[in-house]
Amino acid sequence: MTEDDEPESGPTFAGMGAAAAVREHWDDLIGDMEATAAEFEAACWDVLELHPGDVTAVTGERWGFDVLVPDDEFEQLREWVDAGDFDEHDVYRVESGIVFALVVLKDATDERAVCCPLYYDDAAVEGLGEIAAREGLLYTHVRNLAEEYVTFTHEEPALFFPDDED
Repeated sequence: MTEDDEPESGPTFAGMGAAAAVREHWDDLIGDMEATAAEFEAACWDVLELHPGDVTAVTGERWGFDVLVPDDEFEQLREWVDAGDFDEHDVYRVESGIVFALVVLKDATDERAVCCPLYYDDAAVEGLGEIAAREGLLYTHVRNLAEEYVTFTHEEPALFFPDDED
């Protein structure tokens, strides 16, 4: 196998028969995350870039985005959340059959930013989007394999979902 034959990086959805274009959008999103992190670092902020192994839009009891990250990233995130207040966020979103979003969670007091890439499909937009619109908020549950969670609340769920108008 040559370097050209090796699969590119990507979350689990990208390896399950999804088109190469989907993987390319994911790689672009990771590139955007790295550029965003560099901007914060240039402003002397500490930045944690999350690299999800899986993202699931959940509509059950613990509804929101379930984001599985490596243990080392989870531990750093938990330390920061325990020590600070991530009360601001920005959402950068692009749609290409699947929605790709970069959520930047900010603790302005401690000058820390967490960059969390997400992806979700039309079913998530319909199911989770409806719940979020009804409740007026949305959750992102970041977890490790041991099922320990750090949860963020987003009070502007419309930022995550496409407009209904076309």
